Amino acid sequence: MESDTVVRPGAAGPEGPGGRRRPGAVGQASAALVLAGGVLGAMWGAGLFSGTPAPAAAGKPAVCNPPKATDSPEYPALCAALNRRDLPALLGVPTEHVSVAQSGGGPTTYWDGTTEFDASAQVQVGPVMVRISHNHDVSVRDIAGLASLRAEPATVLGHPAARYRSTTLALVFKGGKSSTGTGGTARHLAVAIGPDEGADTVEFAVWRQDDEPPDEGALLRIAEQVLPAVQGWLPATHG
Repeated sequence: MESDTVVRPGAAGPEGPGGRRRPGAVGQASAALVLAGGVLGAMWGAGLFSGTPAPAAAGKPAVCNPPKATDSPEYPALCAALNRRDLPALLGVPTEHVSVAQSGGGPTTYWDGTTEFDASAQVQVGPVMVRISHNHDVSVRDIAGLASLRAEPATVLGHPAARYRSTTLALVFKGGKSSTGTGGTARHLAVAIGPDEGADTVEFAVWRQDDEPPDEGALLRIAEQVLPAVQGWLPATHG
C-alpha cells in the first residue's frame, strides 16, 4: 500500500452530508471514521477539516460553530449543552481541549419532498469524538426491540435508557475516489427524555480516532451532567 493511502483516522475529512466534500479532503489521500449501523448511524464530518483553523489551534477551546441553514433548529442548544468547560474531564481526557464543536449532520429529503433535520451536535476533544442527538419518534422501547443492536437496559437520572455498541468504518479518500477499511467501536447511550420508555430519546455516542477503545463510563458521566440542560428534559419524580 502506498504511504499516502494508509488509513490514519483524523487525517482529513470525508464527504459531508448530501455528498458535499470537506475542503481539506480535496486532492489528497484522507481518512476518517464513520459510525456504521445503529439506530441513527450517521456519517460524522468534523469541522477540523475546514480551511479555517479552529480556535483550539491557539490553545483555546473551540466554541460551537454558528448554525447554518442546513442545521437543525435544535443544534445550537444541543451544542451549548454538550460543549461544557468540564467536557474533557468527563470524557476521561482532562489534559485535552475542545478542537471542534459543530452540527452532527444535515437535512434528509425523502421521496415525498419532506425534509427532516438531524437534530444533533458533536464535539472533538483530542482523539475523542462525542455526539448528542435528539431522536424524535425513537424510544428506548424501539431501541430495545431491535435485536441486531443487542441493547442492554439501563437507568439514567431515573429515566429508562439503553446502551449498545456499533462499529465504525475507516473511509479512505484518494484521487477523488473512496474505499472502506476496518474501523473501531462506538459506544451509545440513549435516554428517554421523559420518565416513560416510550418517550423520545436523547442519545450520546462516543468513539475515537486512534486505536484506543472509547471509555464506556464517559457516556454516563456526560449524560448525567448534560441531560438536565437539554430542552424538553423532564426530571423524574420520586415518591
